[in-house]
Amino acid sequence: MRTERERHELKILVVDDDAAICSLAGACIRHVLGESYRVSYARNGKKALEAVRREQPDLVLLDILMPVMDGFEVCRQLKSTPGTDGIPILFLTALGEDANIEKGLALGGDGYVVKPFNAVTLAAQITELLVRPDEQ
Repeated sequence: MRTERERHELKILVVDDDAAICSLAGACIRHVLGESYRVSYARNGKKALEAVRREQPDLVLLDILMPVMDGFEVCRQLKSTPGTDGIPILFLTALGEDANIEKGLALGGDGYVVKPFNAVTLAAQITELLVRPDEQ
């Protein structure tokens, strides 16, 4: 977690197989939270794991329904691996059923936003996960 003045260094990895969602999520992050957030993208679960190991993002915005490896498995692997287990994971998915929300959170997800999403709501969830209460 970082303080307000260190926020320019924050990195967010957006993981979704839909290029339009990646672009929209990145634009929302920059528009609502500011240009100081560095956003990178991965288009499937396997590439997400590679990107997390390479970039060590401060937060992963993670879809569930993806080719190669789904978001549940990505979350499970990240949360069970020392070095990536502390990275907050915010699910961003069309799967809004209670069973999916419960599964995502039980696997270690730190938040859950259902598509279609509101930019302000998404930004608020991201901010909540990146800034400790004593830093706000």
